[in-house]
Amino acid sequence: MKKNVLRPFRIPLENTIEKQEQRLEKKLRLLERTEIGRKLGLSDKTKLRDVPVTRYEFYESFFNNPTPQAFMYPLQEYERTRTSGTSGKEKWFIIPRDYMTKTIIETAIPMIMLATHDGEKIAMEYGDTVYVNTAPRPFVGGVMISLVSGKREKPPLFRVVPNFNIPFEDKVKHFVNNSDKIDIAITQASIVVSQIIPALKRPICLKGLFCLDTPIAEMYSDKIAEFTGVVPRTAFASTETLHCSIPSVDHPLGFFMDWRRGLFEFIPLKQGSDDKSSATGINEVKVGGIYRVIFTSLESELTRYDTMNALECVAKGDDILGVDYPIFKFHSRLEKTISLHNFTRISEDELISVFREVGLEFAEFTTKTSTVEGLQYLTIYLETSDQRCKEEIAKSIHEGLIQNDVAYKELVDFYHYVPTRVNLMPGGVFGKFLFGKPATVAKIERIDVSEEELCSLFETARSLDPLWQPT
Repeated sequence: MKKNVLRPFRIPLENTIEKQEQRLEKKLRLLERTEIGRKLGLSDKTKLRDVPVTRYEFYESFFNNPTPQAFMYPLQEYERTRTSGTSGKEKWFIIPRDYMTKTIIETAIPMIMLATHDGEKIAMEYGDTVYVNTAPRPFVGGVMISLVSGKREKPPLFRVVPNFNIPFEDKVKHFVNNSDKIDIAITQASIVVSQIIPALKRPICLKGLFCLDTPIAEMYSDKIAEFTGVVPRTAFASTETLHCSIPSVDHPLGFFMDWRRGLFEFIPLKQGSDDKSSATGINEVKVGGIYRVIFTSLESELTRYDTMNALECVAKGDDILGVDYPIFKFHSRLEKTISLHNFTRISEDELISVFREVGLEFAEFTTKTSTVEGLQYLTIYLETSDQRCKEEIAKSIHEGLIQNDVAYKELVDFYHYVPTRVNLMPGGVFGKFLFGKPATVAKIERIDVSEEELCSLFETARSLDPLWQPT
């Protein structure tokens, strides 16, 4: 199997595009007979570029109240999976079971195997122990593991530990107590940095480490490599796309798309437009370009789905693997939200709602994320007339988010920390900061402000109060 793992990707890119078009044609014929297809406006003459770009809201009513007429296959052939969306709102997806199984066999297993590539060969062997830290059903990771495990609850090829139904604390303890028996780990880089390294206090020896929280993995890559003996790898995946890419070896924390999973379109981010006419195919992306990713599944109902993610093309091909496909790295989320460890995405509206619920009057605010010892924090820079001290305000916001945002509470329960911090700004700081700006841009970005703007805001704060310092 190791000899054949790259065979599907040694096909020239032009040939894979032709194969995708054949699969897409078959999928669209099935889809046009459904309620989803009719809502998309499909007919026998419809071309993919004629279909509108869609988002979750387009499919939401079908996923929450599925009917046989809406879907391509009988409903009993689907799995229901959950993810968390913006403002803590749960999102449910209906995904074909065969599609998930095929994704595991064709993409997820090769993904794990190539995560152990040392530059010369795949280090993974039959029977290796793979540590997987993922949430149980109904989250997609737990669903996919249960599918591959089957009735015997034993995945093929390798041994998966621990039981994915146990609490997070026990999963971390399992790694700490059994680190010498683990060959490959699939977990967040933030867990490695904030939980495992401090607990073990000594290097370990892994064959491979796969991390989905790319920003943390990138920031702590050297520290993680020194601790585990391997360079962390990653790939692009989500509940919507499932595992749809393969880790690059030549370009650390880069990946290339698995053409069998779906058709990908790329909208150049610099154009600042969702206009479908600006979308390009994977054979047209340019090195250095940053693109919004539009995904069309070749086997499920999702069609021209806006992933709200931006990827950067970092290379054309992986010389070590002998693959000529574009290599991407994760760049950013495009929602006006802040993501914390991929658990929760906090929006401007959600923060304002929480402020109102806890009785906090504010003149203005902005936010920024930071990473400390592998944990991500949301720092709120707040100008307020509230007489409570900073600690009380921060506590009330934290408790308000717990009450209103299910995913935020799950993050707190998962990592056992307080993800929000508050900096109180001098009175009048935002007014002075915005003074003189053109009317059309006389505002500060409230969600994930730029470093340049934040530094300027700090200078304004010190001009009002020379003793003020961010904490």
